[in-house]
Amino acid sequence: MCNYIYKELSCQHHYHLVESWCPKYIETERRCPPTIVSKQYWGDDICAACKEQQQPSNHPWAKLIQRPESRMSYTPQPLRY
Repeated sequence: MCNYIYKELSCQHHYHLVESWCPKYIETERRCPPTIVSKQYWGDDICAACKEQQQPSNHPWAKLIQRPESRMSYTPQPLRY
């Protein structure tokens, strides 16, 4: 079994980080069910997605890839000819 580290952030999101791959994975490149060997709580860190919500990017293309907050709030604009 592959060994994983469970990392939980203060935003309540979590990650499974690989500590070491097992021989079976090295041979087949198929992931095993995670075996958690340690748990870490990073109380001062938040994930990139939550960080982006708190401080939106100021890159010119950022607004082009942002999705609406809710699908219900989206109202399509009529086509203009």
